[in-house]
Amino acid sequence: MSDRFADSFRDGAVPLELLRQRAHNLRWAEQPPGVIPLTAADPDFPAAPVIREAIADYARSGVFSYGPAGGLPSFRQAVAGYLRQRGAFVPPEAVVAVNSAAAGLALLSRHWLAPGDEAILWDPVDFLFAHTVRSAGGVPVLWRIDPEAPLDLAALAALVTPRTRVLCLCNPHNPLGRCFRRDELQALGRFCLERGLRVLSDEVWSDVVYPPATFTSWLALEPELAGLGAVVHGFSKSFGLAGLRVGYVAMADPEAAARLLAASELPSTVDGVATLSQVAATAAYSPDGLAWLGAFLEHLRARRDQAVTRLAAIPGLRVRPPAATFVLFVGLSPLQESVEELVERLRREHGVVVVPGSPRWFGPGAAGHLRLSFATSEALLAEALERLAAGLAPAP
Repeated sequence: MSDRFADSFRDGAVPLELLRQRAHNLRWAEQPPGVIPLTAADPDFPAAPVIREAIADYARSGVFSYGPAGGLPSFRQAVAGYLRQRGAFVPPEAVVAVNSAAAGLALLSRHWLAPGDEAILWDPVDFLFAHTVRSAGGVPVLWRIDPEAPLDLAALAALVTPRTRVLCLCNPHNPLGRCFRRDELQALGRFCLERGLRVLSDEVWSDVVYPPATFTSWLALEPELAGLGAVVHGFSKSFGLAGLRVGYVAMADPEAAARLLAASELPSTVDGVATLSQVAATAAYSPDGLAWLGAFLEHLRARRDQAVTRLAAIPGLRVRPPAATFVLFVGLSPLQESVEELVERLRREHGVVVVPGSPRWFGPGAAGHLRLSFATSEALLAEALERLAAGLAPAP
């Protein structure tokens, strides 16, 4: 790990008292004292110094005026530059600032779906896909995905109807941790091109990929395929900025992005992203921000290996190292209790909280699994894993 950021992820770097006050969404502020949450995919560490400095400098200026509807020019340029590093040549005008990746999903769902239209999404996958499709009046159609098997295009074809409009991708995949190869994405692109389908690619986890896996953005595909879709991204996973509510939608065509912007509530100011949040996100994509991210990834890879090694030693668990993300999706042996009851017992009796593999969170394909985050310190993760081991060990 870079010496420059060696102290950023040490055991004492997790600000527990602040987390107990501020970290909601199933995390520290919503748990009893002494309970360790490995729940929402949100890092336990403070944001990168360059981000904090940018926020402080902007705040000291004392000027907090309205920003442009599509986002600050500096933000859009930073995003375009970052995407260019990934082989996606997107002009700044084709970037639209939104107040989170989740808001980007919702915006595209409303833009592309009429009531009764269908969107195909993976099962399992993060609940926000189905939620945002339904919020637009659409109908989610589930396509079962295996952690490692080839994508079943025949099964996908069987799901397409005259009402199908969109294929939703989560790449890298939450909760499976799978990172899709270029040839897999190209096959999906040709499938959608032949059938006139749009592609919504949620790439919020694309900063958290472990070698030898590599990430390919949808917008880095051939122009005829890239033009079918839109990419959604945010700063909550890789940079810990969930509370700042900032993300973006990027498209290959500036005119398509302009139509999306015009159809949204961003020009009316009913919706929008705080300029302060965009300043923070712009700093995240600076050289110093990306250097910090590189050190964070080194830490995460070590924590991934730590968690996999410990959990694999527990009889009855199925543990597969994720190629991306900082969550583990752990398979369980047949239970005498529901997975929700198991999670509650782990919290009550062992002082550790994880996310149940239930339809509420990930769809029916998550049955018999737990999801846990490892974006914390080595010491906290070690203690949480021992508590999990005690609660998941087979009865004598």
